[in-house]
Amino acid sequence: MKRRDCLKAGLVLPLLPLLSKTTAPLPPRLPRVRPGSAGWPCDAEWARLSRAVGGRLSLPQSPFLGDATARAEALAQIHNPFYIGDQPALTQTSGYYGAWRSVPSARAIAATSSEDVAAAVNFARRHRLRLAIKGGGHSYHGTSCAPDSLLVWTRAMNQVEVHDAFIPHNARAGTAAEPAVSLGAGAMWIDAYDAVTTRRGRYVQGGGCTSVGVAGLVTGGGFGSFSKAYGSAASHLLEAEVVTADGRVRVVNADNDAELFWALKGGCGASFGVVTRLTLRTHALPDTFGGVSLAVRADSDGAWHDLVMEMLRFYRDALCNPHW
Repeated sequence: MKRRDCLKAGLVLPLLPLLSKTTAPLPPRLPRVRPGSAGWPCDAEWARLSRAVGGRLSLPQSPFLGDATARAEALAQIHNPFYIGDQPALTQTSGYYGAWRSVPSARAIAATSSEDVAAAVNFARRHRLRLAIKGGGHSYHGTSCAPDSLLVWTRAMNQVEVHDAFIPHNARAGTAAEPAVSLGAGAMWIDAYDAVTTRRGRYVQGGGCTSVGVAGLVTGGGFGSFSKAYGSAASHLLEAEVVTADGRVRVVNADNDAELFWALKGGCGASFGVVTRLTLRTHALPDTFGGVSLAVRADSDGAWHDLVMEMLRFYRDALCNPHW
């Protein structure tokens, strides 16, 4: 959908109840197949999928429901987001009460390439399966979790390549090269910062929590510590490799599938396809930077109200500037 068409659609939405009286009804939507229902893949079909992805198909199980040793380790690591991210059956939150809860998928593919992702997408389309995509598992809206689904788990796709002079694929003539970094869909921000900042002395706009997945934050429009200077992470996306619902692996940028590229820049992860690689612009580091952390405790409801008001005033007067 083109941007202008998206805006037009928003204007038409309030009129839909009137239009529906004069237009033909939409065809019924086929329900997704779930375990135990007609059409659920048989063991032989699952085995073929497993062979297609190098044997990396599994039945994910929460370690909290495993044996005594697995439960003890899970409880000991419950505050470790890196441990949780390494478990295909877990997400970084247990859910929202009354909205969604974290439930393992019926099957999971530990993808290592865009071909693995395409195999999963094609299998899910043919069998009408629910499809879930998870990198870091930090989605607090439950978008990386779906019960009775086939999970594409991108944790192992954490390759990082730093470019001194990057030009997008099939870019228009005259496109200037610029410093950038390409990251696999399973890379976390700790991977990005280590490669770009620690090893190369530059900065890439990402999140403040280093265990968050790069792909989820970028496609979700996330921001971070230097966003006042550099904007959202999505604003620095130069190119993406994405598997669309037809199973095609596409390389999109401002000059190739520009509308899909625009949609990926904050349109919510996996809404328009499964991103398998992103390339982000990098920046020179500031001469100095640091952090300040403190805790203030209020001892009454009135003190809490005063504390909140003072915090907002202090931010307005002292912190609302490009330096904080």
